[in-house]
Amino acid sequence: MAGIISYAASLPTLRLPAGAYVEAWGSCGARGMKQKAFCAYDEDAVTLGIDAARAALDRLGKDQPKIDALFFGVTTPPYDEKPSAATLPTALFDYADMRVTEITGSPQAGMQALISAIEYCAGGPGRHALAIAADAPSGPPDASFEHALGAAGAAFVIGPDGAVAELTASFGVTRETFGARFRRHGQEALSDLELRTRDNLASAIALGKAASGIGKVKRIALGADAGLMRGAGRALGQPDAVADAVWSQIGDAGSASAPFALAAALDEMRANETVLAAGIGGGATAGLFRAGKGLAPNRRKGVKVSALMEGGRTVGYMEYLKHKRILSSRSGGQG
Repeated sequence: MAGIISYAASLPTLRLPAGAYVEAWGSCGARGMKQKAFCAYDEDAVTLGIDAARAALDRLGKDQPKIDALFFGVTTPPYDEKPSAATLPTALFDYADMRVTEITGSPQAGMQALISAIEYCAGGPGRHALAIAADAPSGPPDASFEHALGAAGAAFVIGPDGAVAELTASFGVTRETFGARFRRHGQEALSDLELRTRDNLASAIALGKAASGIGKVKRIALGADAGLMRGAGRALGQPDAVADAVWSQIGDAGSASAPFALAAALDEMRANETVLAAGIGGGATAGLFRAGKGLAPNRRKGVKVSALMEGGRTVGYMEYLKHKRILSSRSGGQG
């Protein structure tokens, strides 16, 4: 079956501790977050995606296949028109004959890209694809929800054997949301009316019902905040599953959050163990993955997610504002 044959993750170098918000604003609106990773002025979702993809391809060494299709899940592409995904193969390969698909619009986009890549390969013998999820959401500097917004990338090489992990089932639910996490056309910063409708919890519960027949899983990989993570296992019908809580170390990385958490889970799994990875926001998209015998040899060739999270350079709030261009007259104060 088609599945993952290599994977890797990426983070920007810079880190902002939660305490920086306490010093600047008197409190931190991201309860449970210890620090977050964020993009420097010369980084964005595309550069993070390139870094993750290169690392995933490098793990294959001389066995890198020709990539037939590339799927990019992102909510913060640099361009509204001109496909940002087109930059990825230009940076990664010396050929251009591949299908390129950009998926955006919600935090589900990263998981949608991964599952679409696997379905593409399953639809044709010998196909290989690259699924990339990367994001760097931003918000107004005076909004409490901005405190959680971070950045990350993850990439998965997909092939016909699925030696690292195979997709055994996929699920999707949709849910109309009102007042939570939206960005109108032409705007750079997210808006959130913060009505506390707990839409993400409702989506997780609906997903748990849709996936009720999968039995017990070893792990769940979510990009959720601390509030949802505490009840995620119960909501998904998996109260005994280990929840990989990478959110506390990188912040809310949008569409990259769940794929990044999946990479972290694969770093710790053994062959035949299962993980349910779910991107949640305006509904949910999830995949159930079973680790294969090729997982251990693949991950030995690269940097583990835990090392990425422990690295980086910690900066203060003023330097954070400078890199986010919030202090620039060109930004209009929008970040």
